[in-house]
Amino acid sequence: MLDKNLGDKVIDLRRMSAEYYQKAAWNQLLALDNYREKNFEASERFAQLSFEDQMAAMEYAELADAETSLHLELELEE
Repeated sequence: MLDKNLGDKVIDLRRMSAEYYQKAAWNQLLALDNYREKNFEASERFAQLSFEDQMAAMEYAELADAETSLHLELELEE
């Protein structure tokens, strides 16, 4: 049961990472649209949101990698 729980946790972390990458992409598109419309203040804000979402996505991906490593270490100990 422990293996299933660890596997589920890794899947959840990867899903969160993917969701944040998707948000980052949308915010980047909004930044570009606003830049094209010469709405530079909104463009800058969406670019910042995109960056923050990318950082969050990377953090979740790193957590998933750490959980995977832990999972493999536990399997090797058994």
